[in-house]
Amino acid sequence: MSETLTSRVGEIITREDEQQLLDTVQKWLDRDVRDNVLELEHADDYPHEMVEQMKDLGLFGATIGQEYGGMGLPAGTYAKIVTAVSEVWMSLSGIFNSHLIMSAAVERFGTEEQKRTFLPRFATGELRGALALTEPNCGTDLQAIRTRAVLDGDDYIINGTNTWISNGIEGGCVALLVKTDPDAQPRHKGTSLFI
Repeated sequence: MSETLTSRVGEIITREDEQQLLDTVQKWLDRDVRDNVLELEHADDYPHEMVEQMKDLGLFGATIGQEYGGMGLPAGTYAKIVTAVSEVWMSLSGIFNSHLIMSAAVERFGTEEQKRTFLPRFATGELRGALALTEPNCGTDLQAIRTRAVLDGDDYIINGTNTWISNGIEGGCVALLVKTDPDAQPRHKGTSLFI
């Protein structure tokens, strides 16, 4: 009997399936990525062709549940993929990794309507997520953000500045971190993500 791995959403894969996936990713890295890294990095070009290949490999849906069209991989399997990609080209892993951080937020905390609207398109890579978490005066201290969202009738008015938005140019959907309750204690309790 084959050893199995279970993801956080309850999906099961065998060690053999995991190894086959890792082998496929490694073959792709060796065949299509490794020899092109320096040229793309020096030219500061976005790797559009590699992104299309990552879509074909299912990497944009790696941790998204199968019910939404993703692979629903366990964290350990996903970490092995990120490690393999990062060993060849660190920047490439950031394209799908930041996307999947946003996807996880939608899958865990989003409404059913948000899940149905976004997750299937995230899983295929048709729609890629971006993260707007960093502000010029706060660095990576997310509790110190100054961007505010204030309820105005049925809408929120958002006011603030972001910088270093992960996947900001190529992402089609942005998760924006804002303060909705500046007086909350502890401070992280007063933050929300807007899509």
